[in-house]
Amino acid sequence: MPTNDTKEPKQRKIPIYPGFPELERSDVSIYPTYSNLKLDYRVVCRHRYHWATVKQHRQFMRELHMFERLQPNALDGVRVHREFSQGILSHKIPRRRYMNKLTPDPLTEHERMRVEEIISGRVKFDVK
Repeated sequence: MPTNDTKEPKQRKIPIYPGFPELERSDVSIYPTYSNLKLDYRVVCRHRYHWATVKQHRQFMRELHMFERLQPNALDGVRVHREFSQGILSHKIPRRRYMNKLTPDPLTEHERMRVEEIISGRVKFDVK
């Protein structure tokens, strides 16, 4: 009987994680479990604070719009909105510096100061 001694050479196993043979066992996951993960308390508080602020802002806006709709005419609704949102929604208005970048001022700095004086009422035109 002819014997088949032509065995294939055994391939050497190339380690996936060289230097860490314990990671190649089948019962070990390379991904950590997050079941015991706990965030810092300050992070949890920051999330709570943020979402409470968002919830409070939405509730305020909902009540404000409802109160505006109860007004007999549109002008009263606008007045209510301006009175109640003064200081609360004012941080939503972009800063003048940002607005200047969007729309350049056609007046020079001196002309702008003069216009602001006239609008404020500090200038009297009857006195020469």
